[in-house]
Amino acid sequence: MKLFKLITSVCAVSAAFMFAACDDSSSASSNDESADCSVEDGVKVVSPKKGDSFKMGETITVVYGSDVQGSGFRFVFKTSEEDAGIDMLEESAGPEKPDGKTCYEQKVKLTEDVAEPTNTAIIRVIPYEKTAKAANSATFKVTE
Repeated sequence: MKLFKLITSVCAVSAAFMFAACDDSSSASSNDESADCSVEDGVKVVSPKKGDSFKMGETITVVYGSDVQGSGFRFVFKTSEEDAGIDMLEESAGPEKPDGKTCYEQKVKLTEDVAEPTNTAIIRVIPYEKTAKAANSATFKVTE
């Protein structure tokens, strides 16, 4: 419970400083206009890409597609494939009725309470209602 309160307060403080809500999900064309977010019966994460590198404290944009209907998605930072991971947002984010064709974007911040430096970082996008339909980003690097 203390971790949840800490994450909640960090998210609120981050939002205040960034002048944006933590649930900053929107339908958008990603920075990479050639991104293919089309998917059937699941989730597809197209960014971060393999080999990307970010610094602790940096805000990154997760680009994904899905056709899983429900109450949104969890965004989980994992240090490796084996790591269970930590939720990066305090509540669900993303569309409730994704169309399986559109690229959606969600900004997440690499804060000390949810992330750590690693060469094998992954962000897992998990639909709340159908967790088995989740997908991982490619591995990327997080530095201090």
